[in-house]
Amino acid sequence: MGRGLQLEWQETADQLQLFYRWERNPHRKMRLQALWHLRCGKRLQDVVEVLGVCYRTLQHWVAWYRAEGLAEVLRRIPGHGSGPTAKLTPIQQRALAAKVALGAFRTVWDAIQWVRDRWNIDYSYSGLHAGLQRLNCAPKVPRPQSVKADMNRQAWWKAHGLRDSLQKAGIARDDRVWFCDEMRFGLWGQVRKRWGLRGVKIIQKVQIEFAWEYLVLAVDVGQGQLRWGWAKRMNQTNLLPIFKRWLPNAVIWDGASAHGGKAMGEVGFERISLPPYSPELNPCERVFEWLRGEIEGEVYASLQHKRLVIDQLLRRLNADTWRLRQLIDWQWIQDAFTLISDT
Repeated sequence: MGRGLQLEWQETADQLQLFYRWERNPHRKMRLQALWHLRCGKRLQDVVEVLGVCYRTLQHWVAWYRAEGLAEVLRRIPGHGSGPTAKLTPIQQRALAAKVALGAFRTVWDAIQWVRDRWNIDYSYSGLHAGLQRLNCAPKVPRPQSVKADMNRQAWWKAHGLRDSLQKAGIARDDRVWFCDEMRFGLWGQVRKRWGLRGVKIIQKVQIEFAWEYLVLAVDVGQGQLRWGWAKRMNQTNLLPIFKRWLPNAVIWDGASAHGGKAMGEVGFERISLPPYSPELNPCERVFEWLRGEIEGEVYASLQHKRLVIDQLLRRLNADTWRLRQLIDWQWIQDAFTLISDT
């Protein structure tokens, strides 16, 4: 245990750290964390104390890596070795995973009923729950999409529309081009999921007050930065002072009436409109989604208190480059800006 670890590493410490951060399977995630610590020079005993795993278990992981590399360490996860034969064949498992990917099931019970109806195979709740986890399935909140959205037009916009609009507006390499949008926040509380004990109800206080303001957000995808301001109402009178202070070269946003007004056009920046009913094309919406998850489900002393919390959260996000990039760094946007920069 006192001898230094001798391994021929195939990955750098930064690569292992990135794999660890992105991994969602808890078993693989722990193994990647262990290898990352070892790659950084920690002793086996130090890693055992950090992760709380058995020393012998960590030795097995190292032996697998030494034999066949990282792929072998990640392949050997619980449930994929010897044991009872699965009730579903590999083809049936892929069919179930494809059905889950479509968001067809609200609960595990729905999936149990579907498996029973289709293949006449009965599962217990815990049995299929574990099976879904092995298929890398997990509960997710769907992203909303308008029934009026034109998917063909959205696809064209991502491939050509944004680039063409930027070129038509004469955007140069160093111009300030931001995606913008507004989010209403107020004191009409919402309930959010929390961990609790089975059979024990959780009581959550909820505010019901008719008081709200608007967060005006600008996302600079190229620089990986946020800017924000506050407006009492969603109209030109309240938005104009913000954009006169910011002075962007171009703004990409939806077709709200306040965005297309004459006074807004006199500020001096180019206005590029997204396709109708397509908020999912605006990275501001991803930031709003994250922000609502952080602020809702709490009681605030006043609207100003909630605004202060939002301001602190955005400052923290703006300083966390890695987390912000996860939300706003969309490849099709970067491609569009790269193409117009080269012309």
